[in-house]
Amino acid sequence: MRSGIVAVTDKTTSISGDSHTYESLSVYWWPDPSNPNGPYVARDGQFNPEYKRYDYPRLLAMVANVRECSKAYYITHDITYYDFLCRQLDTWFIHKDTRMYPHFDYSQFIPGRNANRGNPQGMIDAYNLNDVLEGIRLAHSVKRLGRKRMRALRSWFRDFAQWMQESSYGQTAAAYTNNQGTAYDVTLYNILLFAKKKSARRAILSSFYEKRLLQQVDAEGKQPEELKRTRAYFYSLYNLTHLVDFCVMVSRDGQALPEPIRAKVHQSQNYLSRFVDQPSTFPYRESGDWDELKSQLKREQRRLGKMPMRGQ
Repeated sequence: MRSGIVAVTDKTTSISGDSHTYESLSVYWWPDPSNPNGPYVARDGQFNPEYKRYDYPRLLAMVANVRECSKAYYITHDITYYDFLCRQLDTWFIHKDTRMYPHFDYSQFIPGRNANRGNPQGMIDAYNLNDVLEGIRLAHSVKRLGRKRMRALRSWFRDFAQWMQESSYGQTAAAYTNNQGTAYDVTLYNILLFAKKKSARRAILSSFYEKRLLQQVDAEGKQPEELKRTRAYFYSLYNLTHLVDFCVMVSRDGQALPEPIRAKVHQSQNYLSRFVDQPSTFPYRESGDWDELKSQLKREQRRLGKMPMRGQ
């Protein structure tokens, strides 16, 4: 709380020309040493520290404010946390002087490319909004956030969901066959759940097995698209987290998880489990901390183990 309320409008310059527009740098793109004034070039897995000059750190700070204060309020019932949480939500999503526009047209832009506008891969930044929705639900379960505030929040998220579904960026992201596509479905499903859009959620669930799992997870449980990356285990686990998140969303929606979905997610988890205690046997590239990866895998195993199957 001492870090203060954060707004998307806190930036001093804007590439879009409007401080209400969320703007972030595509983190794996760097200046080209052979052409310093030309378009940026890709370095997969290497973070360009220039991203700190844009809105992504502000987005993370806003999410942290909502996430941590909602938990603190839930545990302590101290109204101080509730008030701070409400002010943060109002600032980022509601107040006309500071609110973020409900679109990602400039998310993960690449300098020198696409007229410095965003790109469909920038949709992954929206995955952080899932923590905002969880924080709202958690705090609201203790003390109502107010009819007017909840109506305004639902309106913002409905508009964002519409942008996800109708914009060219959103439609391209929806067609991705890797973790980006999974994250898109999880985020959209969660937003639609919050916005009370039932038929659209059913459409995502009905297509998830064929559209996501059959394309992403092979007969051995491998995720071929993620294994191409410079951190193959990390991204396989990253996508597994999204898959488990989807299972959680479906369960929260009052629906039993179809057995084919659960079985395929388990298959992916079982493949990763084979290497977590013997990282030297993993036949792909991975330079990360295996202790952290092991801890994350165990977390996903616990979460998946709690998901009821259809008929249970």
